[in-house]
Amino acid sequence: MVELSPSVTIKLKKTRFRHEQVASSDAAIPPRDISMTKERLEQILENIPSAVVVFDKPDGRVVYANRRATEIHGLNPCGIAIEKHPQELKIYGMNGKPCPTHELYTYRALFKEESFRDQPLIIERTDGRRFIVNVSAKPLYSKNGKVNGAVAIFDDVTERVKTQKALMESEERLRMAQRIAHVGSWEYLVEEDKALWSDELFRIFGLPPREFGPNRQEYLSLVHPDDRKAMEQNMASRRGISAEDSFDYRIVRKDGTIRVIHTERRVREVGANNIPIRVMGVEQDITERKQSEQKLSEYTKNLERLVEERTRQLKNAERLAAIGQTAGMIGHDIRNPLQAIAGELYLMKQEVDNSPDSQCKRDVQESLISIQEQIDYMNKIIADLQDFARPLTPEWAEVDLCTAIPQMVATVHVPVNVETQAVCDSQLPKLKADPTFLKRILVNLTTNAIQAMPDGRRLTIKATQQNGAITITVADTGVGIPDEVKPLVFQPLMTTKSKGQGFGLAVVKRLVEAQGGTIGFESKVGEGTKFHVKFPKQTV
Repeated sequence: MVELSPSVTIKLKKTRFRHEQVASSDAAIPPRDISMTKERLEQILENIPSAVVVFDKPDGRVVYANRRATEIHGLNPCGIAIEKHPQELKIYGMNGKPCPTHELYTYRALFKEESFRDQPLIIERTDGRRFIVNVSAKPLYSKNGKVNGAVAIFDDVTERVKTQKALMESEERLRMAQRIAHVGSWEYLVEEDKALWSDELFRIFGLPPREFGPNRQEYLSLVHPDDRKAMEQNMASRRGISAEDSFDYRIVRKDGTIRVIHTERRVREVGANNIPIRVMGVEQDITERKQSEQKLSEYTKNLERLVEERTRQLKNAERLAAIGQTAGMIGHDIRNPLQAIAGELYLMKQEVDNSPDSQCKRDVQESLISIQEQIDYMNKIIADLQDFARPLTPEWAEVDLCTAIPQMVATVHVPVNVETQAVCDSQLPKLKADPTFLKRILVNLTTNAIQAMPDGRRLTIKATQQNGAITITVADTGVGIPDEVKPLVFQPLMTTKSKGQGFGLAVVKRLVEAQGGTIGFESKVGEGTKFHVKFPKQTV
């Protein structure tokens, strides 16, 4: 312990530790009282947690340092003059550089006569350890009012500064994390209608950061109108300490942008009747996540549709393969005996034609014609079966449609109550196609059209050119195709007629596509149907 000299004791007594002058400097102090005061001051100064150092004029020499000052410096600074303080006492500024003499607290108090509080400095002990201190200093005055010394009090704030630095770094990390995660935090004081918001929460709501967040009315004005009533009900329904809630809602920024927010809220303090008076929570902008979830849901549905469609296609392919294999075998097995029947029919017709004329002869001839029609029909079925089953390889040739269409119509049995019209553009170029395939296409479409008009009417076959592409249209004025049947028209074994196997249009589609063309139709029940066969420009 460093003993106080009478002069130091009197100076400290006059300051009364707050550097105030005594009420009466002329009062006589008995020797016994001076001794007791000195002892009391020594006890106080040696036991307070702050470092106390007293300097004297004219050279700023340390005349007193308590135990805490010696601990911080690692040495007793008494007797060290002011010009040696930076070197011997190793005093540094907060920038880590030695503190210039004119910036030292001793110099400022002694020679500038400044009084100040909490000047931060760094002191390095003799063992190399550094302490951050806050220094407060005040000049000491003599009876005539002149500065004759100074007192400095400094506190070790090293751990406090480290804690503050760690807290600031933690807050910065929190701000960064909130910014990256689009999460903002808040606290709401219900009775004061005052909100404390983090910077990220202001950004989420599209507002400039300020000291306080929006009050209740302003906050509700930012909530989407469709979600506002539910939000008001939620805010009014919270009761009890630790009451929690979690939900999604939408906000509308000042620029009209709509964002989706997820909130987690908890009551931290309640008043009378368990009514919340302090609520805390976090808000997360999940707009992009919601959009991603919606896209994922759409992708999932599309994938499910694709899987279902692909499954149907595979099943249909297996079904068609089985149909094709069966059709090929049936066509082969039927055609051989049918050719024999056709040959016998031809011989029989020749024999009847050469016989004398009679009613019996005419009846037999009508029967033979009917038999020939049925043979032709069976040949068509066989041709459809075989065309459906076998690979299609076109044998290309140039076809004059204006000649081919009338010739084809002539090979089809057209009832007398059906009016037939063939129309062909005068400048129509020749079509590069397989003549056999083309005939089969026209025969099947014409036959279908005639069968769709059991009561007669009009059949029109038209060939036109547009932008280099050639379109053949076969139109009837028959019963039309029901809407529920339209998606199934080109499927094999699909027919709504009492006659036929349902291969005709399926075969037509194969024959058209084998030549690089497309086929479509339009139909209305009770008005008729139009089939359009289109051959693109490159095939012309």
